[in-house]
Parts: sequence; C-alpha cells; structure tokens
Amino acid sequence: MKKIDSKKLRFIAARRNKHGKLSDFKDNNGKVYNYEQALEIVEKGIVENAIPFTGRDGTRHIRGTKNGNDSISLKKLKNF
Repeated sequence: MKKIDSKKLRFIAARRNKHGKLSDFKDNNGKVYNYEQALEIVEKGIVENAIPFTGRDGTRHIRGTKNGNDSISLKKLKNF
C-alpha cells in the first residue's frame, strides 16, 4: 500500500453538476475548489489522490490515482 504524504492535499468530497460530471472538490483542510482550480493544483502535484490527463477531446481532466484500491476512486467521493 502506498504511504500517504502528510504534506500533500487529498480530495475527500465532491459535487456533481446537472450532467453528473464532477464539478467541485473539497480537500482534507475543508477548502473547496471548482474544477478548473482543482485541475491547476492537481497539475502542480499538490494533490495526493488525483492526477491530470489529456482526454480524447484534447482537454485536460482529473483522474483518481490508481494503486489497486478502487475505494479511492474520485467517483466514489462523498457528496458535499
């Protein structure tokens, strides 16, 4: 199991828009980020449980890290 870096942020909750897509994230310090803000900090490597990727459409997106544990999927974050 991967060791948790206590200096990095971690997304612990999320909101979805009317289309069911993740739109806002809450970190372990209680700060809320819209998708663009979240993507920015993910791209800087500040968030432990998320990585950026480029989709087929050419735009940047956020994906949960994969370490063999499906329970940490961003899709399974609690709602806030």
